[in-house]
Amino acid sequence: MDLSSKKILISGGSSGIGAATASELASVGAKCLLLARDGEKLAKVVDSLPGDGHRSYPFDLTDLKGISGLLESVVSENGPLYGLVHCAGIDNTQPFRSMTLEDLDSIMDLNFKSFWCLAQGFVKKKAHTSDDSRVISIGSVAGISGTAGKTAYSASKGALISLTKSLAIEYAPKNIRFNCICPGYVQTPMLERAKKLYPNQDSFMENIVIKHPLGLGYPEDVAKAVSFLLSDGGRWSTGSVMVIDGGYST
Repeated sequence: MDLSSKKILISGGSSGIGAATASELASVGAKCLLLARDGEKLAKVVDSLPGDGHRSYPFDLTDLKGISGLLESVVSENGPLYGLVHCAGIDNTQPFRSMTLEDLDSIMDLNFKSFWCLAQGFVKKKAHTSDDSRVISIGSVAGISGTAGKTAYSASKGALISLTKSLAIEYAPKNIRFNCICPGYVQTPMLERAKKLYPNQDSFMENIVIKHPLGLGYPEDVAKAVSFLLSDGGRWSTGSVMVIDGGYST
């Protein structure tokens, strides 16, 4: 699992799965370049990482037109990237009948379109290491099985999965591997916000927790899967959809 000196850009690196991924990758030698809106939180995560060479890039990924310039700056300062891990994302739980096009646009912009733009910048000739580079998108089981009340979220993650698989085919000849990890419900700040939508703890247990035979996951569970796909263990993997959900989708 050695990633010594590998430069890896991680979106959503200020908390949850993104922060756990940075910690895991730094522990095996990677140089983590963290991207998120909250510069203060990003700086704290960078300061907590083992090793050196880590950097933070405060940026709002809903500024889709600015992503190309951001990637150019990151590469100019750090050199070609070995990896890109897209952890940034938002949720929106409400009945389909009340969803507006503005609601749909906001969730698609961050969950799907920002990855589109990041991947487009990453595949440019001088942006990635030419002999071997890796891109991982963090999807969701909601993009595979669907979930009531999460139509826009499920649609964004389903689009993310399909895009990842298509890019895997297109860029395999250029030695860029694209894979997607689809977690179940993971104990993150996003899940804490979702809990508030339930009338009580018993309702949350009945509707969410007991549907995971192995219980809810932790960000570290997803981070270790990311580390595997970025390491030599993931050499023969591209276009894969790795489901890590404690049995939720079984």
